[in-house]
Amino acid sequence: MTDRLTLEIESIASGGDGVARSDGLVVFVPRTAVGDRVVAGVTVKGRLARGILERIERAGPGRVAAECVHYEGDRCGGCQLQHLSVPAQREAKRRIISDTLRRIGKRDVPPPEIHAGANVWRYRRKLTLALRRTGERWMCGLHAFDDPSHVFLLKDCRISDERLMAVWREILAASAHFPQALQLRGAVRLLGDSTNRAAFVLEGGRDWDSHETFFEAVPSLAALWWMPENGARRLLGDRREKREPGASFAQVNPEVAVTLETFVVDAVMAHAPATVVDAYSGAGDVALALAVRGVHVVAIELDAEASAWAASRLPAGSRAVTARVEDAIRNTLPADVVILNPPRTGVDARVTSALGSIATAPRAIVYVSCDPATLARDLSRLPGWTIARLTAFDMFPQTAHVETVCELVPVTA
Repeated sequence: MTDRLTLEIESIASGGDGVARSDGLVVFVPRTAVGDRVVAGVTVKGRLARGILERIERAGPGRVAAECVHYEGDRCGGCQLQHLSVPAQREAKRRIISDTLRRIGKRDVPPPEIHAGANVWRYRRKLTLALRRTGERWMCGLHAFDDPSHVFLLKDCRISDERLMAVWREILAASAHFPQALQLRGAVRLLGDSTNRAAFVLEGGRDWDSHETFFEAVPSLAALWWMPENGARRLLGDRREKREPGASFAQVNPEVAVTLETFVVDAVMAHAPATVVDAYSGAGDVALALAVRGVHVVAIELDAEASAWAASRLPAGSRAVTARVEDAIRNTLPADVVILNPPRTGVDARVTSALGSIATAPRAIVYVSCDPATLARDLSRLPGWTIARLTAFDMFPQTAHVETVCELVPVTA
């Protein structure tokens, strides 16, 4: 049953929904701002409820008009916070981190300092889109936030680099050469800082006999990967002049990524380490930055392409290990500092167990997180460690995503 309620939005939850309370219920209402008074249709499930915004009776001080036509017109789910001013977005992210660590991780911390870049639009250098066949033609788009099954036709993505959109238009112009399928998924990433060279990963389909014709028809593509149904990713075309890391390791926001990397390297070096384990090391940029400073680094990464790229660049005394972190970390310890930079799912419990049970504890753990909830869960598994410093990075403006660097040190008796 759905009830129509008038609600006062008190905060922004992880994921971007506004949060209100009504008669003991916690109500989540997408596309609302702190300070809004709204009327919403509310559906209750247990002690939680979901609201659908019907109208705004009073706008909160941080509310602004969204700049992208898709945000409201197509209910685009790619961004979650375009209706907030940039300062309001960043304040929301700071509070999401501290509230989540308090609620899940049982760590009482104030909202952290947040670092940001100059660009809040056109910063993305990687864009993944859904591809749908409509008759004889293909269209690409994003999903509606309130209906994941619905894909709308994307005309432009305001947070994506214009060169990225130009490559996508080239790809669509050559879509007659896609594999036979009703739906596919594609990801484009820019490779160079000043060129239109790009890599494309296409997912779906079972046979792709025309991939060479497709590759020739899209001159902006320097590399083409295909991941068929129930198959491993394959490199089908390569016009790159030199070796580069695999298709999965693109910096979405290079400006903020450089700031974050420098911050992490400085945080590690502050502990004067002779040895470091860089877990979930990706293409090895942080590992290399530490190694050239004289640190002996073990870089652990499951992706074979990225691990090979890291190994080719690391100097003598450092090495790359291609493995799951949970399988390899015990054999790399002890170390003076451990870096954890996991995917959104966080670290496996065997990783925190290894760090919590080693006889000689690291001087510090530097945990780089892209999800406050899994960071908080993992911190709850490390009771012998205290937060020395917590810092946020607004890597993804207009969205609810936020990067967090959590510097941990052993609890002193």
